[in-house]
Formats: sequence, structure tokens, C-alpha cells
Amino acid sequence: MATAAKKMSMMQLTVVVAVNMMGSGIIMLPTNMAKVGAISLLSWIITALGSMAIAYGFAQAGIFNQRRGGMAAYAEDAYGKDGYFLTFLLYFVSLAIGNVAIAISAVGYLAGFFPGMSATPIATCVSVIALIWLTSVANFGGPSITGKIGAVTVWGVIVPVAGLSLVGWFWFKSDVFAQAWNPKGMPLLEGMGSSIALTLWAFLGMESAAQNSDAVENPKRDVPLACLFGTLGAAVVYVLSTTVIQGIVPNDELAKSTGPFALAYATMFNPTIGSIIMALAVAACLGSLLGWQFTIAQTAKTAAADRFFPAIFSKENRLGAPVAGMVIMAVVQTLMALSTISPSLSEQFSALVNLAVVTNVIPYIISLSALVVIMKKAGVAEAVFKRNVAIMLVAVLYSTYAIYASGKYAVLGGTIVLALTYILYGFLAPRFSIATAEAGVRTPARGAGAMAAAVMLAMACLAALLIPSPAQAQAGGVFQIPDKLLTVGYHADAKPFSYDNESGKPTGFAVEVCQKVFDVAKAELGLADVQQSWVPVTMANRLELMRGKKVQLVCGEPVTLSARKDVAFTIPIFQGGVSALVRTDAPAALVKVLSEKPAPSGPTWRGSPTEQLLQSQTLAVVGGTPTEKILGGALTKLSLQAKVVPVKSYADGLQAVLDRKANVFFADRSVLIDAVKRYPSFSDLKVTDRRLSVAPVAIALPRGNEDARLALDRALSKLYGTDGFRATYAKWFGEPDADAATFFRLSALPE
Repeated sequence: MATAAKKMSMMQLTVVVAVNMMGSGIIMLPTNMAKVGAISLLSWIITALGSMAIAYGFAQAGIFNQRRGGMAAYAEDAYGKDGYFLTFLLYFVSLAIGNVAIAISAVGYLAGFFPGMSATPIATCVSVIALIWLTSVANFGGPSITGKIGAVTVWGVIVPVAGLSLVGWFWFKSDVFAQAWNPKGMPLLEGMGSSIALTLWAFLGMESAAQNSDAVENPKRDVPLACLFGTLGAAVVYVLSTTVIQGIVPNDELAKSTGPFALAYATMFNPTIGSIIMALAVAACLGSLLGWQFTIAQTAKTAAADRFFPAIFSKENRLGAPVAGMVIMAVVQTLMALSTISPSLSEQFSALVNLAVVTNVIPYIISLSALVVIMKKAGVAEAVFKRNVAIMLVAVLYSTYAIYASGKYAVLGGTIVLALTYILYGFLAPRFSIATAEAGVRTPARGAGAMAAAVMLAMACLAALLIPSPAQAQAGGVFQIPDKLLTVGYHADAKPFSYDNESGKPTGFAVEVCQKVFDVAKAELGLADVQQSWVPVTMANRLELMRGKKVQLVCGEPVTLSARKDVAFTIPIFQGGVSALVRTDAPAALVKVLSEKPAPSGPTWRGSPTEQLLQSQTLAVVGGTPTEKILGGALTKLSLQAKVVPVKSYADGLQAVLDRKANVFFADRSVLIDAVKRYPSFSDLKVTDRRLSVAPVAIALPRGNEDARLALDRALSKLYGTDGFRATYAKWFGEPDADAATFFRLSALPE
């Protein structure tokens, strides 16, 4: 047992709580929230209240129940030994999973200085394992050393985050914040609820004080104060920093950043300052991992001392560190880290984070609900009892909602872990039966051996959870995403659908719609931590790039039956349609022919004058596009022999008509209208009224990926009914007319 001189002070314990919460959560939180928009800041109203209620519940439980074991000891008061074990093991599992996720985040930050650390999946895996062992060994110095290291690394959070919360307001721009407020056009309640799981993940760690109660000098005083002060301090920092940064860095840049605070300081000052902040972020992330490694070892040690875990976990060195348990858990985490060695398994880590939330929050509910019994035993005053019960109900109801918000796969995984926990407890129950206790008989050695075997079996089953199930593989694995980067293809010369703006960044109607859809659907796809990378594609290479898994989606792709041989499509994101572009001085007869409405059976360019007129024209079309096939089919049906000239791009087709190298250019009607409207040099051109065909435009994705297509279709169907989508459409095409409104209403699918 650690001596008083080797134990933590109240301030050190508060630091451990703060570091455990803020170490990696706050560093990436602005990026994660920017993907929703500044409207996600409203989620702090719910999360801060819920988290403070949880922290208050733990503080009260710590006052009336000062036995070692933290949450597990609280649960034992109401649910007995099985409640103790259930709470302990679920929390223990969540720490093991969460530690690997934090290590991956740390590697991501370090890769900014040492790119080789994440250059390949194998390099990432080796780097993660190295950090796991580095932080495990650093804890060999005991509780006092861990507290002192945490007191240093916490400045990696305090300096950039607290500093930004104070001085960042001098660089805050209200117009930047306004543009970031609700870029996806979410309803108020949906925007508020979309970040609940994210913000709760940032608060996980508030229970660290209770879990480390055996390692502090004065548990009765220090545990409640550290729990409340650590949580309150984190809440203030979270709200201020995530608000001010939304008014400094444009939302689209913030959403793509892997180092949001470094980006903010680089924007405020210069890249050198940004690099310094990135280095501090690395220190904070390592400090967070260090604190969690200590917490998981301390949790296992306490459980072993109470005969709920193999005795080896309770053995300490002379400095009070349970080294054997730390080594065993480092081995377990190393096995878990092997899931980063291939791209398909790497995608599991977004699901693992959600699984860690579920397995963490269930112990919250069990231990907090025990507060009623704890207070009854302590004989607290009626007023205190009623107040604490009311706050406890807020805490457990919020925790229950957090489980729901984590998604179906995380809940399924948590249920499996729960089942394994009960199986394991079956080997332990004889130790605590009434008959055994009354007889004073200890469990025989073979019972201990059976328990050890059961523990190893449970760990093996847990490792199996890291392998994607078929449903999960379809949801995210089919995309084959390396390094948490989803590559999306777009046509760079298809204004207003998609094109490169003055800064060289992709923009346009299709780009905005795809971004909104992916942000809504990625949680269902198991891609919560995945970033997007945009890659220009052409009609000639887009299918090849998708087959080679160099792009996982193509936004703004014309839907045709022939294309469906190679790719699948979502519901349409635009009605589409082919029209003709001519010079303003084109022959009136030609304009009349191209503008006439077709009969219900299709194009009807009939009659000798019309045929002679069209056969004397040169018609341009972008080669390899569906428009080329549509035009060719129309001419063949009418037995017309007009000269068709393929061009490489939309711009080339426009220029060909302008230079009189072609009489007509056929392309998507919206592209033609946008070009004539935007470019003064094209003022001598005009678009005819007639649509040669209707060619829906959609998001293309690999065939056989039904779960992913379902998620995208569901997101599109929800999007079409929002004011945000109407605003996006109006931005690029003007207010939608009756036909457009009807098209999107009919395209949306009911649940």
C-alpha cells in the first residue's frame, strides 16, 4: 500500500481529473463540432448540465461511501458483489478501449512533426504500441510521480486552450462565426442533439477522482472536491474555447483540421506559433494517456485486493505502482492496437470510441442509482436526500440518453461485453456466497485458476469484438478508408455543381450537398472520426479511380443504366437535363428547332427543312458523358447525320461555340445557364428552353454497399425537407420553381 508521502494531494488529483478529460478530448473537439457547425455549441447546455449532475452525484457518493473501489464500491451498496463486479469490469473494458483510441490520436498529432509515424498502417500500429508502453512504463514511479508528470503536461492544454479562451476574442470575427453557425441548415433541436455524444466523450474522466480514491491523502475531502472542480474547470474551458475558435477559423477549414488549436494560433499569429501549440497538444495528449494508464491499473489493483480479479494485479513495487498489472494491461492494449494494422480494421476505431462510451456510461448509471441506498445507510437529512435524488435522476437520465446517442452498433457491442461480464462473474460468485462466507472457507486454488482462465477467455472475446461484423464492414469497411480519410471525387469544371474556387478548393452545389449528407450519415456509417479529402475526377477516370479504391464516393454523377453496371447511386441530388447552347446571332430557324417542346414519345425533329438544317450544323458535346450518348441516340432515331465534335471539357464546348467552331453545344442545362450568367465573355451565347432529356444527378458509391447507400439516402431524405437545403439550392440555381420542389419532394423516401 502506498504511504501518505507517496500519495496524491487534492490539487494533483484535480489535475489528473482535468487531464483525463481534456487531454485529447478538447484538442480535437473544435474540429469535431465544426463538422456540425457552431449550432453544436448549444449542446453544451445539455452536456454541461448532465455532466455536472454526474460529477455532483459522484461527489456525494464519495462523501457517504469512502471505501476504496470508487464507482464499484458505490454500486456494491445497492446491488451487492455482482453490482461491484459488473461496474468494475465494464469500466475497466472502457478504459482499455479508450486508451488505444487516445494513443491513435497522439500519433496523429506527432505525425505533424514525424510524418513517418503514420505513413503506413503498420507504422501507425507500431507507433501506437510504442506510446502505450511508454506511458505504461512512465507510471512505474507510483502515484506521486504520475501526479507530478500530469501537473506538467496539463500545461499543454492550459496554455493553448485557456490562452485562446482569454485572448482569442481580439481575433474573433462575428461574420466568420455567423457563417459557421448552421452551414447544414439543421433544425434547432437536431443541431443541438447532434453533438451530445461528442461532448460527453470529452467529459469522460470526471469519475477519475473516485476511481483513484485509494491513492490520495484525504479521500473524504479530496475526492468530492477534485471531481467537482475538475469537471467545472473543464466545462468552462470547453465552452469558451470552442466558441471563440469558431469566430477565428472559417468553418470549412476548422472541420478539416487535425490540429484545430494550432491552426487557430497560426491564423492569429504565424505558422511557427502554430507549431509550438501543436507540440503542447502532443504533450497534453500523452499526459492524458499517462493518467488513464494509471487509472486502469489502479482500478484493477483495487478489484484484485477485493478478490474480484487475479491477485497479480494488486502487487505493488516499493513506490506504490502495480507494475505487474500495468504490464498485463499494456499487453492487452497492444493486442487491441493490432486492429490499426490494416485499413479495414482501422475504421473500427470510430466504433470503438462509441463502444467505450457505452461501457463507461453503464457503470455511471449503476453506481449513481446506488446513491439512494448509500444515503439511507448514512442517515442523511431529508432535504439533502431529496436534493441529491433529484440531481441523481438528471444524471442517470442524461447517461441513458448518451447510450442511445452512441448508435446501434455501440449498444450491441456493449450488450456483448455485458454478457461476458456475467459469464465471468459466474466463476467468482462462490467466493461471496452466504454459505461460504459463514463457513469462513476460502475459494480453493483451482477456483482461482478457473477464474484466471475465464479472464483470459473474456479478453479473447473482447478482442474478437474489434473485428468488423458483416453489417459494420458494409457500413464503413467497404470504403477501405486508410488513415481515417474518406476520399471523395468531384468534377472540377462542372459549375455550378462542382468546381475549384479562386483558392483552389472544391465548391458548388454538389459539393455542399455531399458535405451536408456525409456529416449527417457518417455516424450511422461508423465513420465518426473520418475526415474528407476531395479529389478532382474526369469522365474518363472516375470509374477506374473508384474500382481502384482511390476514391470512395463521387459527388454529382449522372445516373444512367450503363453506369449502374459499375457503381451504385443514391437517390437523386438534382433533376438534371440536357439543353443546347448557341450564339445569340444563330439562325432563327435553328433556335426554333432547338427550343421546340418534344412530343411525349421523345425528340421529334421531323420534316425536310429541319433535317436539312440540323445536318448542316456542327454539334459539340463533352466526350464520354451521358449527354454524348443521349445526343447520339436522338440523332440515330431521327436518321440525322449531323457532325458531332467531342470536346474535352465544358469550357472547351462553350469556347467552341463562341469561336464558331461549333454551332451548338449540348450539356447539362444548369451548367450552361451558370456559365452564361457568370462570365461576361460568354454574353454572346444563350441557352435554349428545351430539355433534350432528363438526366438525374446523384452520389455514386461502390456496388454491393447497401448499408452505406441506405445511410446516404436517409440523410438526403431528411435534408430535402429543411430550410438549409432550400437555401443551398437557391444559392446556386435561384429559388426552386414548382417542378424542382416537386422533384425533391418525390425523391425523398419515407422511413
